[in-house]
Amino acid sequence: MKRAGIILALLAMITGLIFFAERQLQKEIDVSQTINPRRDTITKKKIVSGNIYPYREIEVKSVLSGVLEVYYVKIGDQVRTGDKIAKIKTLPEPSEIEQAKMNLRLAEIAFEKDRTEYERDKVLYEKNVISASEFDASEKVYKTSKEHCEYNKNQLHLLTEGFIPSTRVSNVVLATANGAIIDLPLKEGVAVAGRSAYRDGTNIALIARLDSFFFKGKVVETDALVFREGSKLTVAPTSMAEFKIEARICKIAPKGYLDQGVMKYDIEAIFTRPDRVNIFSGLNATAEFIQDERHNVLTLPESCLIFDDDSTYVDILEKGSFKKKPILTGLSNGITVEIISGLSEEDRVKKR
Repeated sequence: MKRAGIILALLAMITGLIFFAERQLQKEIDVSQTINPRRDTITKKKIVSGNIYPYREIEVKSVLSGVLEVYYVKIGDQVRTGDKIAKIKTLPEPSEIEQAKMNLRLAEIAFEKDRTEYERDKVLYEKNVISASEFDASEKVYKTSKEHCEYNKNQLHLLTEGFIPSTRVSNVVLATANGAIIDLPLKEGVAVAGRSAYRDGTNIALIARLDSFFFKGKVVETDALVFREGSKLTVAPTSMAEFKIEARICKIAPKGYLDQGVMKYDIEAIFTRPDRVNIFSGLNATAEFIQDERHNVLTLPESCLIFDDDSTYVDILEKGSFKKKPILTGLSNGITVEIISGLSEEDRVKKR
C-alpha cells in the first residue's frame, strides 16, 4: 500500500509538471504572438516624383538668318552679358544684294537732290526771302532723305558683311545674361532662322544660372488640394544618395491635364544650391512633403487592427486567451497608427 501511494504521488507530480510545462509553453507562444503599444512619432508624408531644373534658363537666338559658322564657347563655360557665343554666316541671294545696291543708289540720288534744295532754301530763309514754314518743310524732307539713305547703306552692309556698324545688329551672337552654358543644341553648318516679330527663331545656346534650382513634379488632384504655396518640401535627387535640401513651393498649376484617365497638376518648389554641390539640369528627384505629424503618441502597427463596419478592434491577451477590445485610432501613415484610447503600453496585442 505504501508503495502504491508513492507511485500515485509520483504520477500526480508528473501530471502536474506536464500541465505546468504546457501552460508555460502556451503562455510563451501567446506572448510571442503579441506586441506592446509604444510611444513614438507618426509622420504622414506625400512623396512626389519629378525633376530638377535651373530656376532661370535663357535661350540665346540670332537676329539674322544664315548658317552657324562657329561656336566661341563650349558646354560648362561661364559667360557674362555681352560675351561672344557664336557667329552666323549670312547667305543672301545675289538678287537681294543687287536690289540693295539699286535701293542705295536711288536713295543717294534723292538725298543729293534734297540736300541741294535744303541748302538753297537755308540761304533764302536767312535773307528773309521765304517763310519759316517753307524752310521747315524743306528741312524735314532733307532729314528724311538722309535717314533713308543711311538705312539703305546699312542694309547693303548687312547683306555683304553680316553686321551694321552703327547698331548692335550683327552676325556675332552675344550672351544676353550671366550664367553657365548648359546646352549648345546645334552643329556648325546648320541653318539658323533669325528672330523676328513673326517667329521665335532658332535656339543657338541655353544659358542657366546655377545658383538657384527648382523641383518640378506632377500630383493628382487630391494631393494638389493638400499643397500650399510656401509649404516646405524635402528634395532628394535619386542619383545623390547623401544629398537632401529643403525647398519651398512657389507654384501650383491652377489648371490640370488628363494623364491616362487621371487629372494631374504641375507643382514647382525653389531652392538655392549649396556651395561645392554640383547639380545638373534634368536630374530625377523625389520631394517629400510632411502632411501631418504627431509626437510622443501611443502607436501600434496598423496590421494589428480589426475593422468591423465603422468600429475598430484589436485582440488583447488576458489570462492566457485573446479577447476582442474596441479602440479609437487617430493619424495613420499606412504602416503605423495612432491609438487615441482603448489601450495602454502594458497591453499585449495580437499580431496579424
